[in-house]
Amino acid sequence: MTTGRPGVLGSTPGELAYAHLGATRVAGAVPRWPARLLFIESPSAPGHPGDGLAPHGLEVRGYDDGIGALLALAEEDPVALVAPTDLAHVDFLSFVEGVTAMTDVAVIVGLGSHDAAHELAFQALQRGARSILALPSTSEQLLSAVRSCGIRAVAAGRMLEIGELRLDPQSFRATVAGHVVELTPREFLMVQHLMLESPRVVSVEELARALATYDDGSISATRVLVTRVRKKLERAAPGAGHVIETVRSIGYRISTD
Repeated sequence: MTTGRPGVLGSTPGELAYAHLGATRVAGAVPRWPARLLFIESPSAPGHPGDGLAPHGLEVRGYDDGIGALLALAEEDPVALVAPTDLAHVDFLSFVEGVTAMTDVAVIVGLGSHDAAHELAFQALQRGARSILALPSTSEQLLSAVRSCGIRAVAAGRMLEIGELRLDPQSFRATVAGHVVELTPREFLMVQHLMLESPRVVSVEELARALATYDDGSISATRVLVTRVRKKLERAAPGAGHVIETVRSIGYRISTD
């Protein structure tokens, strides 16, 4: 099982999935996009909602019982898990207690239709579960339960595409007009930050703070970096250097032309 994993909690684009803030922060792994949610089906209310969640950055993976879901925790790296009160093949309360003690995965109690459901749900909340979802549920109700846990899909993990510029954080690949652009981690982060904020103009001071993982966050170093990335874009596709626009006395933005 995954242990000590940072939660996917309402990160702003400026945080970009870092473990913590500050000039000495260390870049963490890029969050999976879309975020995974494991849904254990209930014998009293089989099936699970999954349609309509992709635009919200969530992907539902269904399981027949608790054992299968337990085995999938490490591989799927989910942000949340729905466990029904009539969980099959595993003691429900022991399951909830184990998952909440050993991982940071948010457990959402699926309220089944059996007699003991409400009492079990109450005890599960005392043992670390973070939300309750009445079963069967709709996609909207499931999304509401996930959000009640404080979970938002992190924008830094998704594919970004503006004009001819494309950035894939999952594969650490950047292309412009279909041509690969070889970027260092610091350069990649700079482009990602500008794309996430587009069409807003990003001040050089803000950009320097976002890049403080790799240097002291100096403004002069950030300006040099922008120039270097423009040259790389130009080499990859002639004319692509203009993708990063300078707004005089304010900062930079990604061209949408």
